[in-house]
Amino acid sequence: MDSDLLIPIFWTIVFSSLVIAAYRRWTKKLPSNKKWIRPENDENQNNKKINQKNNNI
Repeated sequence: MDSDLLIPIFWTIVFSSLVIAAYRRWTKKLPSNKKWIRPENDENQNNKKINQKNNNI
């Protein structure tokens, strides 16, 4: 490759990466508040109830 081609290719890569970084920064999705909490599994709830009964005895 001739050195005359390396300079424009380098600057093309530099400027395109800056444009991509700026675009991602400006179009960043805002975090949303969670509306619900993931419910526990039925098995976990049953095990907790059994353990509580065993501890009370």
